[in-house]
Amino acid sequence: MKSYRLRIPNLLIISFLLMLFVPQFSYAQESGGSPEAADLTSVIGNVSPSDGTMITENFTIISFGLGIPLAETGSILIMVDDQQLIEPNYLHGLVFTYCSNLQNGTHSLNIRVLDHDKKLLQEYNGSFNVRLSVWENSVLEAANIEADSLRLSWTPAKESMGYRIYGNSILLGAVNGNITTFDATNLWPNTTYNFKVEAERSDGSWTTDGPALKVSTYPQDRLEPHIESVSPADGNSLTTAWSKITAKVYDENSGINLSMCMVGVDNMMVPFSYDEASETLTAITPRLPSGTHSLLIFATDNDGNQTQYNSSFTITYKSGAPFLEWSNMLRAALDAGDPADLEDVRKLSSEFAELGEINDLSLIDPIWNKIKLKLPASVDQAQLKKKLFHIILSIGSLPYDQLESRLEDTLSDPEFLLTLSTIAAAGGETKLTMEDIVSFIFGDGKDLRGIEGHIQYYLSQLSPIELLGHLGNNQKMTDILMKAITNQLSQSTYYKISKILRNLNVTPYDVQSTIMNFQKKLVHDEPAAQAWTVAYIRSMAQASVKLSSGGYQRNYSLKVASIDIPPQALAWKKVSGSSLFNILPDGTASIPEQVNIATAVIQAAIVNLNSGANKVIFQKEVTIIADKDPAIILQSIMNDFESKRGEVQRKLNVATTHDEQTQLLLELMNAGKAAIKQINMLNISEVIRTDAIDTITKGIVHAASSLLIVF
Repeated sequence: MKSYRLRIPNLLIISFLLMLFVPQFSYAQESGGSPEAADLTSVIGNVSPSDGTMITENFTIISFGLGIPLAETGSILIMVDDQQLIEPNYLHGLVFTYCSNLQNGTHSLNIRVLDHDKKLLQEYNGSFNVRLSVWENSVLEAANIEADSLRLSWTPAKESMGYRIYGNSILLGAVNGNITTFDATNLWPNTTYNFKVEAERSDGSWTTDGPALKVSTYPQDRLEPHIESVSPADGNSLTTAWSKITAKVYDENSGINLSMCMVGVDNMMVPFSYDEASETLTAITPRLPSGTHSLLIFATDNDGNQTQYNSSFTITYKSGAPFLEWSNMLRAALDAGDPADLEDVRKLSSEFAELGEINDLSLIDPIWNKIKLKLPASVDQAQLKKKLFHIILSIGSLPYDQLESRLEDTLSDPEFLLTLSTIAAAGGETKLTMEDIVSFIFGDGKDLRGIEGHIQYYLSQLSPIELLGHLGNNQKMTDILMKAITNQLSQSTYYKISKILRNLNVTPYDVQSTIMNFQKKLVHDEPAAQAWTVAYIRSMAQASVKLSSGGYQRNYSLKVASIDIPPQALAWKKVSGSSLFNILPDGTASIPEQVNIATAVIQAAIVNLNSGANKVIFQKEVTIIADKDPAIILQSIMNDFESKRGEVQRKLNVATTHDEQTQLLLELMNAGKAAIKQINMLNISEVIRTDAIDTITKGIVHAASSLLIVF
């Protein structure tokens, strides 16, 4: 006699699973008033396992759909091989129980539904087959894993006429029953596969419970990315507080994953930009103090391979140098911009110079009224106030053309230093150095942000839309400045100037009031502030470019420090260059697909800044090179140059004046320079490069030799 063991802990779980996943059985009412007479032909339906079903395990659920309310039944009997199973359960029209310890062979299934008078309402007779698994503790393993292949091996089944191997439910192949290995080929790199093996039984049927394995192929690219031509090089000595870091970072196979790359200086991350065309990474460090600094560049490719570069460099400068350097950077950026901006700065400088003691000394009263209360009796307050006023005027009115020399004179002036020392002493400090002033404005390059760092931080917290609203809005930018100053003055533990002002009872409101006094007095303060803002953005702007569409298209974006400039705030355009080169206002540059290479000068401008005039903040000559064989592109460059040389030669042959000949030769020389620049961008051997450049040079010389120069 067969025995059927009770599995009580699993029964409740099975009940819920059946309720959730077998809704088609839940069609009978559980209760009701007085239902109509049942159709006895539908009392038992949807029997499982159905007649003739093959089962490969020694345990199975026996179930059927009851077509009448449970209340109308008296008893339900379920028997397998004439052995009654445990009392079945009922759930939403589904009657179920289970049977265990089944053996290979055919098993009869009998179901009887009786009413309360023990009368048979309906009976079901059927059978199901059991073919226990030929797999027993079998294991599937993978070896020799590569990017596109691997070898599978498995423990043999107890009986097998052959094996089928599946990958992600797709038949990969089959082998004879005496073979237990299979080489899976033509796989996708860096892809996860679910492999499974099934065995063929002696009756020709196939198992469904063979061993399985999840395994991932390796990336196609298993080589680390490259970091080359790093500047500053290891051991270099610099004299700049704002170091520019550049490196060629590239990967020959899968490409660079910028989201997983990093630049670090002294264990602090530094924002960077990346030009895919030149494969150049660029970062501008925050102000670094004199001393030795560590540099880390960490690169990851798109297949997860990683590499890093470690070095150190030294910075040495005088205490006031960062301030002078910063001023020179802004002045150079101002030179490169709109002449109207430069004129606004000069007008503000003139306004400062015209301020005088008689009418304007009261502008500094919000601060001075706090300082004077702490001064010792020996100090001539009237003279000290005038000196402080003249220091402010001297810095504010520095003539643009003599900025560096005048600034150095001002910062080293004995009366300037004496005035600051007197105020510092009144605030409880014996000495105030230029380094203290520079740290207060720019931070110390380590833990202290300075006013400038706080402004950058607050701007970086804005959404692109909010940042767009701040650019060109003087009041909003002033609010950011005031917020930075307030934060700065609250940190008296870290900044000596903040400590001095706190000891003098000078509040952020006093400082803000003093600034606002000057802003109200100076007509050109707002346009000059806008001009300096544009100059600052121009000096710090870094371009990033992404390649797409087979190299025919590039997408440009700009970043200032760690802040991405919203695309809506920029307008891109082509200034000069090839007619085949096109750039949209959103920074999308492209060349036609039939073109191999084209060069142009592009620029980006801040939109609607101040009164609506666009202000150029970035300009650069760029070249778009199609993703083709460099030899094809080289031939295209040489053909274009030869075409230009032939055109110039024909015109030279009929030119009658020296000026005409000279102009034509200049055109050819410029075309040659442009061609050589493009050739130097190609990934070709040095021999081929040299030969191409020699051909261009000889072509220019040949054209020049045909000139009949008359003096």
